[in-house]
Amino acid sequence: MKFAIVSDIHGNLPALNAIIADVEKNNIDNYIFAGDYCLSNPYPDQCISRIRNLNKKYSIRGNEESYLERLVGKDQSTWTDGQMQISYYCYRKMSPENMNYLLSLPEQMKLVFRGITLHIAHSSEAFIADCEHREWTTAKVAVRYKDKKITQEIFHADIYRYLDENQQFQGILGELENGIYIFGHSHIQWNYRTDDGKKILINPGSCGLPLDCIDAGIPYTVLDFSDRNNIVVEERRVPFDVDEYIENLRQSDQYAQANVWSKVIARELKTRREHLFFFLRFAEEYAARTGDMRRPFSVSTWEKAYEMWEQLVL
Repeated sequence: MKFAIVSDIHGNLPALNAIIADVEKNNIDNYIFAGDYCLSNPYPDQCISRIRNLNKKYSIRGNEESYLERLVGKDQSTWTDGQMQISYYCYRKMSPENMNYLLSLPEQMKLVFRGITLHIAHSSEAFIADCEHREWTTAKVAVRYKDKKITQEIFHADIYRYLDENQQFQGILGELENGIYIFGHSHIQWNYRTDDGKKILINPGSCGLPLDCIDAGIPYTVLDFSDRNNIVVEERRVPFDVDEYIENLRQSDQYAQANVWSKVIARELKTRREHLFFFLRFAEEYAARTGDMRRPFSVSTWEKAYEMWEQLVL
């Protein structure tokens, strides 16, 4: 029995389709989806339909789903700001059936296979507090590896060293019950196994928006139970034409309706590095300088801040 573990699709249907094709080619039995299916890319409804039509899937919701839930029943005539245009776009594109499915998903799940418990949540904080996010957010990874060409081997050596030496992580890990812990959210692919093999942590990275600085395709992870005495974790990267995808993104209605957000996402896809965090920080500074206290940011502040920020990062 094998599981394809996929997370953080963020509306990127071509990336999801590439992973599904790879899964089918490799005769993998089941899917585990760890949340964040929408927002950032222009195919939210199609992604949910694709997942719903898959057999043998186990799905939970992520934090991005809450942005859509907050819009349910709200007066759309008030949706006039710039910052939340991506949420409004996504909400309007979603069919009622897919929205109901998305918002009905549980936040966490436990599965038992061959006597081994799989614990599934969107964020590692559900299991190991802030041990991952304190040092391995996408913003900190972008700073750590600025202007450096990073391979999976380099990345793994760095994060394994950190986890091995982090006393808080090792203490929490010692208190966890035996089993496999699956999560996403950070958009970086990694896994960790205790020396006795009784505890395994898996982050499959982001299918739709990989931000681990590794220019090597679209990530997902395979969990193989074929040999109960030797559970195999395989990190896979599927080839993906980023330039072609970005060109299609620029032709999409999302690019017209949520232009600033789409431009930031295109930059992230191209560089495999975080940019939204840094732009949002710049937008806050710009709004403070201009005395604009409105939140979410108005269209004029949002667009002017991006225009100025883009000149700084060229």
